[in-house]
Amino acid sequence: MAISYKIYNGTTLLATVTAKSYTVTGLKPVTSYTLGVVPNNGLRDGTKASVTFKTRGIQLVIPETLTVGAAISLRYQEYSLGLVAIGSEPSGMFGGGNQKTLAATVISSSGGSSVVELTTSDTSFTDQTKLTKQSNGVYAAFSGYKAIYYG
Repeated sequence: MAISYKIYNGTTLLATVTAKSYTVTGLKPVTSYTLGVVPNNGLRDGTKASVTFKTRGIQLVIPETLTVGAAISLRYQEYSLGLVAIGSEPSGMFGGGNQKTLAATVISSSGGSSVVELTTSDTSFTDQTKLTKQSNGVYAAFSGYKAIYYG
């Protein structure tokens, strides 16, 4: 008989597989999960083995040497001036709306560049987004109508 494995996220069955590996997709940053595996020999289930872990935050690259371990703040907003044509932004969003401060920690720094990791579950930007220095000295990244700033 072939052994199969039931893969769980908490109590939710994700898949039943015969391979000894499985890739869990769709995980959110800075979120705790308990994944479990239950073997089945074709007649009955075995004992569930589980592991609980927390995913890391989205990481951003800032081309400046920052102190590893330091806490920093990034500014997020939507519809910044110049990102969309004036008059095309939603009502009340002229010059930037939905503003929030995102906490981050510097996790590495070398060669004049630093990697910072958001400590919130924000997914406004993708992992490894690079901020670039603007003419005013502020570092920024833009994605459609979204902007993130440091400095």
